[in-house]
Amino acid sequence: MDNMKQCPYCAETIRNEARVCRYCFTDFQEIEKEKEGQFIRVRVKTGDKTYAGDLFVPDYMSRVSDVVNDKKPFIILVNSVEETKAVDIKVGFIAINKNMVQSIRLSDEKQTEKNQEFVTRMTRFDDDVQRRIGRL
Repeated sequence: MDNMKQCPYCAETIRNEARVCRYCFTDFQEIEKEKEGQFIRVRVKTGDKTYAGDLFVPDYMSRVSDVVNDKKPFIILVNSVEETKAVDIKVGFIAINKNMVQSIRLSDEKQTEKNQEFVTRMTRFDDDVQRRIGRL
């Protein structure tokens, strides 16, 4: 039994040299690869909602589209914000089903939360007053 270990996901006993759990099919090599990488700020549109958040892109993947098109069913965003018409709502962590995603694009630098301020999207009513323009 000294050459056995416990799977961290399903808690079944497997061999130490196992690369994939035979019970839950967890790939241990992929878990080790995914620890290094960087976070990329993206905007994800799903139905009537839009989320801005940080998407983790591992070092072994070169593009955001590689992460979006992988075999996992969800897109994981951290430090995410739900963008509404009036004010942004901080969500934190969110997992979005890939079947619900309409579009994904990189966020502009202006839309990041470096200063942790919420951006108001409402226009002032004073500026919305229609003005009559005469003929020239």
